[in-house]
Amino acid sequence: MSESANESTASNIFWDVLRYTIIAVLAGFLIYYYILYKPTNYGNREHEGRTMGTSYIVKVAHFPENADWEKVADEIQKRLDALEQMMSTYRQDSEVCRFNAYTSTEDWFSVSKETAQIIQTALAISQLSEGAFDITVTPLVRHWGFGAGGTWKSGSFEELQSATIMLKEQIGYEKLSVRTDPPALKKAIPNLSIDLSAIGKGFAADCIAELLEGYKITNYLIEVGMEVRSKGKKSKDKDWLVGVEKPLAGQYAGSQQIFPLLDQSLATSGNYRQTALMGGQRVSHIIDPRTGMPASGRSRQVQRAVSGGQPRRP
Repeated sequence: MSESANESTASNIFWDVLRYTIIAVLAGFLIYYYILYKPTNYGNREHEGRTMGTSYIVKVAHFPENADWEKVADEIQKRLDALEQMMSTYRQDSEVCRFNAYTSTEDWFSVSKETAQIIQTALAISQLSEGAFDITVTPLVRHWGFGAGGTWKSGSFEELQSATIMLKEQIGYEKLSVRTDPPALKKAIPNLSIDLSAIGKGFAADCIAELLEGYKITNYLIEVGMEVRSKGKKSKDKDWLVGVEKPLAGQYAGSQQIFPLLDQSLATSGNYRQTALMGGQRVSHIIDPRTGMPASGRSRQVQRAVSGGQPRRP
C-alpha cells in the first residue's frame, strides 16, 4: 500500500472517531435533558414568630423549592432569640438588664459585640439629633407609665411634670461610654439605665437581612415590630408594598398611604396607640428626652416622610 493510501485511511479513521464522539456527546446531552435533568422550581416562603415582646414576619420570593426553608426559618428564630438575650428590658438575665443593675462608675461592663455596636450607633444618632434620641431615657419612660416597670401614678399633671426635673438628672447619652475592643460599656452615674427598644427592632431586621443574604436570598421583606426592610421584588413585575395605617386611635380604618419598597427600609412611630391617662391627661409613649415630657403633635415618621400612622403588616 502506498504512503498516500495510508494517510487517506488514517484521515478517514480520525473523522469517523470525531463524528461518533460528537454523536455520543449529543445523545448523552439529550438523555440527560429529557430524562435526568430536573429544573429548579421557585416559590414564595413565609415565616412568622415572636421576639422582643412583639411579632415579626419574613417573606421570601423566588425561593428554590428544593432548598431547606425550615432550616432558614430556624436560623432566623435562633438569631432573634440571641438578640433578645442581649437587649431585652424584660428579661433580668439580658445584657441590658444586667448593665442597668450594675452601679460601678469605675469599671467597664463587658457586653457582646452586637450590643456594643448598636449602642455605638445609638450614641451617634443622639449626637446628630442633639439629644432628641436618647437610649438613657428609661426613667422618664417609666415615670409616664410606659416600658418595663412603668406604672400609673396619682397626682395632677403639673405634679408629674415637676417630677421630671429631678428625673432628667438621671438621664443623658453623654453619661454613657462604649468601646468595641473588647466590647464594653461604662456609666458616669451609678443609676444610669438604657433601653434599646427604639433601635433594637430595626437592628434585628438588619440582622435577619444579613442572614438571608448569607443564603443567597435576594428577594425578601422583613418586618419586626413595625420596622420594615426590603430587598428585590415580590415577583418579576411587582414591588413589595407596605401600607401605613390611618392614625385613628383604637381602630383600623385602612391605609393612609401605600408605599412600594425596593431595597429600602421603613419605620414609623405614632402617638395614638400606646397611651396612658396620667394626671387627668392622655399622654403617649413617645418621650422627648430634652423636655422630659411626652411628645405632642402629630405622628412622626422616620426615613420616609408621610402623615401619621404605623406600618400595616405586609
